[in-house]
Amino acid sequence: MPVLACFFVSVLFFFRIMQIQLEVQRALDDTGRKLAVCATTVSSNGAALPGMAEALLLREMADRTEAETYITGGKFGISLIGSDFSGEEITLRAAYHIRLPIRIFWLWDFAMKQRADCRKWTGWSAAEGSDEDQWVYVTQTGTVYHREYSCTHLELSIRSVAEAEIAALRNENGEAYRKCMQCRYAENAFGRLYITNQGDCYHKDLGCSGIKRTVRMIRLSEVGTRRPCSRCGQ
Repeated sequence: MPVLACFFVSVLFFFRIMQIQLEVQRALDDTGRKLAVCATTVSSNGAALPGMAEALLLREMADRTEAETYITGGKFGISLIGSDFSGEEITLRAAYHIRLPIRIFWLWDFAMKQRADCRKWTGWSAAEGSDEDQWVYVTQTGTVYHREYSCTHLELSIRSVAEAEIAALRNENGEAYRKCMQCRYAENAFGRLYITNQGDCYHKDLGCSGIKRTVRMIRLSEVGTRRPCSRCGQ
């Protein structure tokens, strides 16, 4: 019984760690987007950007209670040392430690690293803002471009479900979920899968590119062979 109890406690804390990672990632993404907007208003050498990034991240983390509870030092325990603000891109690199109230397999302190990438908002003139060269959004591995950042292909509602439930679940179009070919060989020790309301695949790996979105903004003239999104690209 003690071994079984320890196993279930470990599973619970595993999902707690995953929840904290999601909270931190959302805060990083929101910080990057806001920083990208104001990046061009500061001095050209970008000396003020690290301080602005710290302040914005603290504000974004203010209401994220799970992260505040389990991260060593709370929201002040997240370091952005190693972030890059040079050039046209902003890369936020966050490092922090999650400290659990009890040991899990003789561990209670977990070192975590996450990142968020965003293109600086440089604006455009009346000529640059024409239909021929608008700003659009793309993902790191995507084959389409998006005109709306709020497109549901970018803002995915990820949820975790038990593997035994997947056969009975349907997406918003009434379709059954099929196995993701990218992460089908990933380890799945806890029997949990990840799905979205809009997708048609289930994933074993939360970091699979099929559900992970690293969004950046580019000119329409830079999309190359990417085709317009079927939802927002028309």
